Order: sequence, then C-alpha cells, then structure tokens
Amino acid sequence: MDTLSIRGQNMSKNVTQILKNFLLVLKNPYDEESNPNGICNCGVADNYLCENELISKLQSIQVWQKSHMYYPYSQGLLSLRKALCTFFRKHFELNYQLDPDRMMISSGLTGIISLLSYVIGDRDDVFLISSPYYTAFDHDISAFSNCATYRCPLLEQDTGKFIFSVEIFKRGYDDAVANGLRPRGIIIINPSNPTGDIYDEQTVQPVLDFAAEKKLHVIIDEIYALSLFEDQKPFQSMLNYSSIIDPKRTHFVWSLSKDFALSGVRLGVVYAGSSELCSSANAINFIQIPSNIVQEIATTLISDHQWIDSYTKLNRSRLTRQYEKFKKTIENIDNRIYIRPAKAGFFIWADLRLLLHEITFEEEIRLFQSIFEHGVYLVAGSFLGCTQPGWFRIIFSIRETWIDEVIKRFKLGLDAYQHSIVPSNV
Repeated sequence: MDTLSIRGQNMSKNVTQILKNFLLVLKNPYDEESNPNGICNCGVADNYLCENELISKLQSIQVWQKSHMYYPYSQGLLSLRKALCTFFRKHFELNYQLDPDRMMISSGLTGIISLLSYVIGDRDDVFLISSPYYTAFDHDISAFSNCATYRCPLLEQDTGKFIFSVEIFKRGYDDAVANGLRPRGIIIINPSNPTGDIYDEQTVQPVLDFAAEKKLHVIIDEIYALSLFEDQKPFQSMLNYSSIIDPKRTHFVWSLSKDFALSGVRLGVVYAGSSELCSSANAINFIQIPSNIVQEIATTLISDHQWIDSYTKLNRSRLTRQYEKFKKTIENIDNRIYIRPAKAGFFIWADLRLLLHEITFEEEIRLFQSIFEHGVYLVAGSFLGCTQPGWFRIIFSIRETWIDEVIKRFKLGLDAYQHSIVPSNV
C-alpha cells in the first residue's frame, strides 16, 4: 500500500460491503450449465425477464459510422439528448418539451451521481438520503468529490411501515449541522430501492419546499420509473411537478440500467436544473463519457416508441407475475416470514426477524452468511442502512429457470442457521 497516495489508500479502505459482495459474486456467477456450483445472484438489481426480447432488438440495430471512430462530445451526442427529450415527454407523459442543453450523458448513474456531487458539493459536504437505501451511493458520492451521504431513517421501521416524510430530512439536516457538517443536497430514489414504494407529488413536494428554504440541491433518481407492477397507476415523474420552487437546484437522473435492463451498457442521464451545471461538468465528464457507438445504439433504441410501448407492457407483466410467484414461494417456506408489499422495482423486501435467534444485527449477519455459504447472495438490511435488524432485500427478477435452485439453497441456508448455536458473549 506504500505505493499508493493517501487518497488511493482511503479509496480501497472505503469500499462498501455491498460492492465487496458484488465483486465476489461476479467472480463466481451461477449458471445451470456452465457453472452449476456458482453463486445464485439475488443481490444485484438486474432484470432478466425480457432478456431475449432485448437481445433481439439490440442485434437488429446497425448503426456503425466512421464518426464512431473518434472522440465523443463530453456532454453527450446532441442526437441522443434530443431523442431522450422526446422519449421522456412520451413515456413519462410530460406536458412540455425538455431542453437538450440541460441534459448530460455519462457512464451510468454511478457516473452521473459522481459528477453531480463533484460540481454541487465541496469536500466534506453531505447529501441527505432516506434509509434504507442503495448504499453504493456512498461510493458514488465520495469517489471524486470527497463528499458523503448522511442517512435519514424512514419512519416506523420497527413496525415495517418505512414511512417517507419531509420530517426525516428536517431531522437529518439538524443532526448534520449539530455535528459540524454542511448539508449540500438531498437524494430521493423514486420508486424506492429497496422497499419498492412509489412516492407521489404530494409526498415529495414538502421535501422540495424544505430544500428550497435551506438552499439545498435535490437529486431525484427515477431509474425504476417504467418498472411498475401492472396494478399501479402511471408514474408521476418530478419532471411533471406543478410547483418546484427552486428549479435550478432540482435535478432529475435516469439510466438504461433498470427500465431497459442494460446495466452493462453504462449509460445514464441527468436533466439538470440549469445548462450552467452541464457546462461546468463537461470537463470531468470527458473522463467517463460513453462511446459514440453506445450512444448511437441508445438513440435508435429509445426512438422506437412503438417497440417501447410493447416492451414496457411486457416487462411490467412479467415483473408482476414473477414478483407474486417468488413472494408466495418464499412465504410458504416458513409462516414467520413476512414480505412487505411492493409496487415497483425488482425487490422483495423480506422481514426475517422472527427467524433470528435474537433480533440483533449480529444475528442478521450470521443468517446472511449462512445463506451466502449455501450459494445464494441477497442483501442484509444493515448493508442498506436499515435501522431494524432482520430485513433482507431479495432480487426476484432473475431468470425463471433459476428460481427452484435459489429456493432450494435458501431453505438450506435457513435450516443451517436455525440449527446453529448462538455464539456466547462470554
């Protein structure tokens, strides 16, 4: 380690547990034919349910041009930004046209969040975020900017309600200031990861009002906006909110990773509160701008609105069906398991508290380890900042052919834990 800078040493020390586990799974992924003893991945939020349809569509796109051989524009191709403006207007049901000059393309939402924290925050500033949450944000926020997230726990976690409210951000703001920290922004994930909740305008608006009062930026991540279950009404995007008091500090982010199941393509977008923010971020975005060929493929994909309508309908149908199937299968393993109802996303938010020897985070991790040792990766709630031990996030949008193997191993992991001896504190 003496060959690294202090910054480099700190970066390797500060890798979050969720990212460490992700890297372990990537080294040994389960496949029923090529690697049947690998790890079944129910921890990373990928969606395999429309894999064949997406492969067919992408293979039909032929876009190679000689311009792809040369450097891309650091804000993103204008053709893609214009296509995204039309895409959001149609599929997010906007009542106005977006401005492509306020849009920037980067390498997935990881790249987008890193960029935003860099140009919005100064060293040691904090971004308030409701917890539990996707804790890879900790890395994304800190990697370039040396800022940090500041957790604002959802209300009534002990009763399983996980209530989102402006009050959690007011409390978090006051706590951060009392600890000598400077809040610079608020991050909202809607639909929520990991609860699968959907927040309407009435719920989010008070947070925007509070942020405006404190001159905080608000980053609203709508990466699961089109991944709603069938019985849900159309998603209400912040791009359509009627009253945003401080629009220059309010930023929308989205990616191809979830709604189009293209996490490997690495393409994210921010619609910033001002074109000045994009201009400021251009220099650093040159480091991580997706290639011209990736941007051209994305342009062609999101411009086929008839195909998108068909795909989105099919995706929502399959998400709904597999969620219900997976949920019932897990609940039938043990009547002490409770699964909190979700409305969107790829998550089963499972309450396994009654299976723990003691309701502690130590026992939660022991149960996690037992399941992991039997070949299933899921995410313990403590890795997501949950304040109540015993909750787990399980990704259900795996290949359907994997479900039986996952359930078999999950049962073995539960049984092994149940028959284990509680460690002595003496």
